[in-house]
Amino acid sequence: MRTIKTDILIFGAGIAGLWLLNRLRGAGYSVLLLEQEHLGGHETLNANGIIHGGLKFGLSAMLHDVEDLDDMPALWRDCLAGHGDLNLSGVKVLSEHQYLWSEASLAARATTFFASRLIAGQVQAAEGAARPGVLQNAAFAGSAYRLADMVIDMPSLVQKLTATHKSCIYKISPQNCHIETDDKHNTTAVFITAAGVEPLRIHPTRVILAGGQGNAALLEDLGLHEPEMERRRVHMVMLKRAELPSFYAHCLGTSRNPRITITTHPTRDGEKVWYLGGELADEGGPRDERLQTEFAQRELKELLPWVDLRGARYKTLKIDRILPAGDRGLFRPDNAFVECSGNNIIAWPCKITLAPNLGRQVLAQLQKAGVVPEHKQPEEALPLLYPEMGQPIWETLFN
Repeated sequence: MRTIKTDILIFGAGIAGLWLLNRLRGAGYSVLLLEQEHLGGHETLNANGIIHGGLKFGLSAMLHDVEDLDDMPALWRDCLAGHGDLNLSGVKVLSEHQYLWSEASLAARATTFFASRLIAGQVQAAEGAARPGVLQNAAFAGSAYRLADMVIDMPSLVQKLTATHKSCIYKISPQNCHIETDDKHNTTAVFITAAGVEPLRIHPTRVILAGGQGNAALLEDLGLHEPEMERRRVHMVMLKRAELPSFYAHCLGTSRNPRITITTHPTRDGEKVWYLGGELADEGGPRDERLQTEFAQRELKELLPWVDLRGARYKTLKIDRILPAGDRGLFRPDNAFVECSGNNIIAWPCKITLAPNLGRQVLAQLQKAGVVPEHKQPEEALPLLYPEMGQPIWETLFN
């Protein structure tokens, strides 16, 4: 049996695991990452890619502290420029800005809310040609604001985060991976067996559970009952049409979320997909696909009646947002979740935009515990497969 010692062993190749892989290797730690499906995971690749600072929550943000989110767009922009926590230069940015628009009936309330942000330069009023094309129609009678939030292409991000680390990312299955723990639930070793190859025994100094939904099974394997995981189901809507205008915006709502959020994603066949979220998705969990599609069509007709959507094809996706349960599982967390149990670190980013916060928290925990780089990265590749790259569901759902 081949024995390998590593500073860090990560489970999960979604945004959390891949961000931490890059951050920790950049800090000098030896790291191995194990994934049971494909690169990018389900939640990450099907995210809308919005990097936001909390202002998308609109009027309801006045009632909640979202200041910790304010730094996220700037942190991401530094990374995209190649001099932030990670070098993300080359990652495709779908839109440099996200817009928030209101109906005429909410225009005054929107002005009141954004007054302080306008002075601070966090948002800009968008008039005339400064508005996105969809909101330049003469029929639009509301108000519009440009936010600092950007939208990135998630497959491009996953490709960047994996490009230089292929020698330490491996595919496993639950059937051939066994976690050994002591009586205090510390991970002492991870055993991997695969047909026709020598069994592996990995001794990690720290184990990071970054598997999103998979953290529930990993916690069970470790014999840990806390932290508990909570699934919050949303029902996203996709519509596809060749001549669809590009639009990245939130419609101001009076509830805790935008009434509707729209991002645009080019597909490999040359068409475009509008990905619809916001309150439409949050409240749409109980609806079946037909009812959710009909609801989305009514919303679009009411909010953007001048946009020609004739011939568009609709599909929906129910997806779970993964959060820690209990009081810590706030509807709008403004920090990633990191908790230590023995030599295990349980991590949920809670939102894509909070990945830099997750990385900083984990590094701080390692430094607090006195865990420093000790082992070398394995020179020889392990006798395991490299996971395939995943793809967003809209690339296959309309086929």
